[in-house]
Amino acid sequence: MHAVRDFFAFIGRLGIGIVLIAHGWQKLVDYGMGAVADSFAQMNIPLPQLSAWFTALVELVGGAFLILGLLLPLVGILIAVVMAGAVFFVHLPHGIFSPEGFELPLIIGVAALALGFNGGRWSIDHGLFGRRRSTPTEPEPSGT
Repeated sequence: MHAVRDFFAFIGRLGIGIVLIAHGWQKLVDYGMGAVADSFAQMNIPLPQLSAWFTALVELVGGAFLILGLLLPLVGILIAVVMAGAVFFVHLPHGIFSPEGFELPLIIGVAALALGFNGGRWSIDHGLFGRRRSTPTEPEPSGT
């Protein structure tokens, strides 16, 4: 059963990671950071230049780290913070439904947070830290 759970955790990380990488790439390369910062300023996002860079890098690098399973708890939290900002500063007034609603950033943020803390064993984190975090599955025998 662990193999099935780990496989689907990886599939979830892959799907969310691809979407995040695409959005980060779009900000950095397609639009350009000047245009993204200007857009953030028009939407009254605080510190628009810094927020634009933070958002683009979290999406791009965080998406890649999510796929690889590297620093998953930190990446999950950072992505959730970026998506919470997108919900509250941009999408909330439009309601839940697309195209301008908050359903997509809500789902991405919640999924990244869940996968950050339950990303499965098919991850770099598990290879590096998995054995140290393991807990015994059976109680120690008493010495009586």
